[in-house]
Amino acid sequence: MNKFVLGLGSLMLVSSVSVAQVNLSADSQSITTKARAIEQEYSQNLREERLSTTFASNLKMREQRKVGMGMAVGGTLGVAGALLEFNFEDADGAVAGFGTGPGYNSIALAWKHTFEGDYLSPYTTAGYSRWYNSSGHFDGSSSILDRVLTDSEKKSGQFGTDFLTGSIGLQYNQLSGELSGLGVYAELVALVEVKRSQFIPAGAVGALYYF
Repeated sequence: MNKFVLGLGSLMLVSSVSVAQVNLSADSQSITTKARAIEQEYSQNLREERLSTTFASNLKMREQRKVGMGMAVGGTLGVAGALLEFNFEDADGAVAGFGTGPGYNSIALAWKHTFEGDYLSPYTTAGYSRWYNSSGHFDGSSSILDRVLTDSEKKSGQFGTDFLTGSIGLQYNQLSGELSGLGVYAELVALVEVKRSQFIPAGAVGALYYF
């Protein structure tokens, strides 16, 4: 009799454990399904929000999106560089950049004033740029540096030259849709080498995304 009771108890215990495992498995599947549904709904809401976002002008976009990140080719940074733009006001902001070229690196700081427009808006900048190299190697392939460096600086490959900079440009702004906040620009640049007061014209193109 005792053996029968013990056997029955063991059977009931095993059955309870099996039921608990089934319930846990069902709960786990239910949680996973709900989590996926929430994730999909959140992604859909974000996409709908991006699609429905429309700015009335470039200044409205800059008023809401204070930071821009992007890259530039040419201009104050040399061959290419990375840019950060901070919009303190809807029309005015600061731009900082770090660039590079054959045998040198560069940094640039500027103040940017943007004029109101829709998809196309003009702007101007005024700032400072420094091109430098301490590695002792300069291959002379930069036409700008070839004009401003002394023979001894070219020979040693170690130099640091400063420019006052100004530019006028035109920027395309994506004001609606999934790519709202994207800007693509082209500009004419004036570089004035500080030590020799030498004027050098240049140009640049680039892209920024504001968020």
